[in-house]
Amino acid sequence: MAPVPQSFLFNPYAIEVQEDPYPFYKVLRDDHPLYWSEQGRCWALSRYDDVAAACSDPTRFSSARGNVLDDDPARMGNTLGTSDPPKHDRLRGLVNAAFMRGRVLEREAQVRALTREFVQGFVAQGGGDLITELSARISTAVICSILGFERARHTEIKHWIDLVVYRDPVTRQMAPDGPAARKALLDYTTATVEARRAQPRDDLISALVAAEVAGDKLTPVDLLQTVSTLLAAGVESFASFVGNAMLALIQHPDQADWLVDHLDLAPQAVEELLRYDTPTQRFHRAAAQDFEMHGQQVKTGQSILVMYGSANRDERKFADPDRLDLSRAPQRHLAMGHGVHFCLGAQLAKAMSRIFLEEWFRHRRRATLVPGGVVRMHSPTFRGLRQMAVRLG
Repeated sequence: MAPVPQSFLFNPYAIEVQEDPYPFYKVLRDDHPLYWSEQGRCWALSRYDDVAAACSDPTRFSSARGNVLDDDPARMGNTLGTSDPPKHDRLRGLVNAAFMRGRVLEREAQVRALTREFVQGFVAQGGGDLITELSARISTAVICSILGFERARHTEIKHWIDLVVYRDPVTRQMAPDGPAARKALLDYTTATVEARRAQPRDDLISALVAAEVAGDKLTPVDLLQTVSTLLAAGVESFASFVGNAMLALIQHPDQADWLVDHLDLAPQAVEELLRYDTPTQRFHRAAAQDFEMHGQQVKTGQSILVMYGSANRDERKFADPDRLDLSRAPQRHLAMGHGVHFCLGAQLAKAMSRIFLEEWFRHRRRATLVPGGVVRMHSPTFRGLRQMAVRLG
């Protein structure tokens, strides 16, 4: 791990933090469990118990002002992740009904077929960029297929999502073409929702349009923002999981060997890989009231980062947390959130991750990094890779 600067600063936008946040997290947990980041203009909450408690306490830690730093105002209060009870409970009930109606958790054969198609193609070509040519293709194909987006637009959709997620480490803003990408994504989502409203299909968008609980249905705004969030979060989180997991396994070949020999324990391996290098590192909350914590005075309206990535490396919760150990018995990591905002798609995400590991390690044991071929994304929220060039022997 990289050394921590002698004069300690934690800036969630800084490149050195995004490259390797874990030494910074260690200092925060030990010396600054609630830390004011002047550069990030937010508090950073780093210990496992504190993060879990915050995620279970929307009366103090509100999501209604966005769940990522510098969030889009149009999302605030209109998605599961950016609303508090009671609206959150209403939305969750409706989205859960749509998941059941759309049989989301019954689509393993579909997920496996798509995963196998892309894995076999990548292996046949002898490797390449594991992110753009494999994990991003799987995540986009699976999520778009379940939602109901046309396959011909998948590459374009992933490009839009990349631009929406990116934040410049200096300006904190999207890339210059980011706003246009966000508009294009919303316009395409709107057109697809309207098409499914006119002619339903066997997909999740149609199920969301039809979802009803006690006579209540999703409003047009709720529907658009929910579909957009499921699309972007689903595509980015899985692609980031695969990149982080494969990089970790290449760097720890003994663990890759263990997985090959214990492939029936792939579900357990997924849990440890999620804990070890969490794709969603930090989510945003806003203080809903004044309160004191760890001797610090938090004021109403101030931003707070609940840092899942730090909580998942907390020595107070996990023994030897910086060690990747796929034989580690599953524990309650926070990679999928906690409390009222626990990820509704967690079961699907874990199934996709398990299937990927099964399909890859059923036939492959080794991949070699191409020197200089690893490039990280820049995001104050997500931890993932933009590129990981590998050769297959």
